[in-house]
Amino acid sequence: MTLLKKGDTLIGIIIAMGIFMILSQAVITLAFSVYDLVSYSRARISARHIALESMEIIRNAPYDEVGTVGGIPSGIFTQTQSINRNGQTYTIRTRVNYIDDEFDLIFPADTLPTDYKRVRVDVSWGGLAASGFSEVSIVTDISPRGVESTPGGGTLSILVFDGLGEPIGQAEVTVVAADTTPPVNATYFTSDTGRITLPGAPICDGCYQITVTKDGYSTDRTYSTAEVANPEKPHATIREGELTEPSFTIDKFARLDLSTVGLAAQGYPALPNQIVRLQLEKTIGTTALDEPVYKFDQDLVTDSEGNLSIEELEWGNYYVLLPDDSTQLIASTNPISPFIVDPEEDVDLLVSLTPEVPSSLNIAFRDSDDNLIASVAATLKDSLGFEASQSSGIEGSANFGQVFFDSLSDQVYTLIATASGLLEHIEDITVTGNTNWEVILNPTP
Repeated sequence: MTLLKKGDTLIGIIIAMGIFMILSQAVITLAFSVYDLVSYSRARISARHIALESMEIIRNAPYDEVGTVGGIPSGIFTQTQSINRNGQTYTIRTRVNYIDDEFDLIFPADTLPTDYKRVRVDVSWGGLAASGFSEVSIVTDISPRGVESTPGGGTLSILVFDGLGEPIGQAEVTVVAADTTPPVNATYFTSDTGRITLPGAPICDGCYQITVTKDGYSTDRTYSTAEVANPEKPHATIREGELTEPSFTIDKFARLDLSTVGLAAQGYPALPNQIVRLQLEKTIGTTALDEPVYKFDQDLVTDSEGNLSIEELEWGNYYVLLPDDSTQLIASTNPISPFIVDPEEDVDLLVSLTPEVPSSLNIAFRDSDDNLIASVAATLKDSLGFEASQSSGIEGSANFGQVFFDSLSDQVYTLIATASGLLEHIEDITVTGNTNWEVILNPTP
């Protein structure tokens, strides 16, 4: 009986200790949460005081001096600065823009669209109780004492949209013009309509360098003639009383995983350390000899296992090529070059390579809906008794919907292609060097 009582007492103690630990953990968690909340509240209160102090200083400045160093309008205030308050570091970001008010019409009907200035002060902070996306922001409008006047200025209006033509808000727009008086070097963010309008921009002929991007997005920008002889999007020009309205296209990055392999007959062995050239169809201009300058055109080297990844690839139409001095030949690719990369897409690119030969033939088989066809039996013949047969690869293979014939001669061959549910296809193909061909197979009646 005594042993049972001692056992019950021990069990009771263990249960009590367990309950105590659970309650203690809850109390500690609550204490930390309260501490974090108090710390965040204190930091936010300090940030608001800092924002109010900064705004008061700006309000008391002469109207002509209300602006940012290197900004439009230019002024005496720093665009970004850091201060320490109560052991916490705060970042103050100041933005000043001219506002063209509808009261007296808007540009171009209003020939002087610098009606007043809108000032925005954003204060953020880091640390354990960081502001994150909850920074403190204060906005105010400041009007001139008399009639607004900004002689010698024009209006720069920048539009940013994605690959589908939809406007992009909060895109980061950097404007640099070193040759203006005063020089311009400022960063702005587009509105929800994808636009930033900057009245009062100093006049300048072809010197406004504009770069547009956003976190996780591609970049679009203007180019000087020193970079590209004939840029499609040259540095912008601002003329007095005129509107300059360039537009830029950015979109979310895609990802590319590339693998180089051998031929289907070899079982697609991995080919390490291969050089593949990837070219984006988009151009940024032409050379002095009127040759295209591509936005992305690089030689890529696969690793020791024949693989390569590009985490941030711009969307668009891509070609798979080889360097001019390559001793390899592209037998097939999946997807077939050129291929489209959409924003946020994950693309697996297989490139089948073989040692270069003087003449070869790659044939892609498609149905009437432009879909690749697997397991097409293809036979190639000539008039001298040559005959070779291949079968197009299945989905997921490097030669999906394709066949490759190497060690050919420059001459005319007869192709005979058959596939289940499709009409037999016979045609003559002239092979000259390394030839690519496409065949449409029609359904049986």
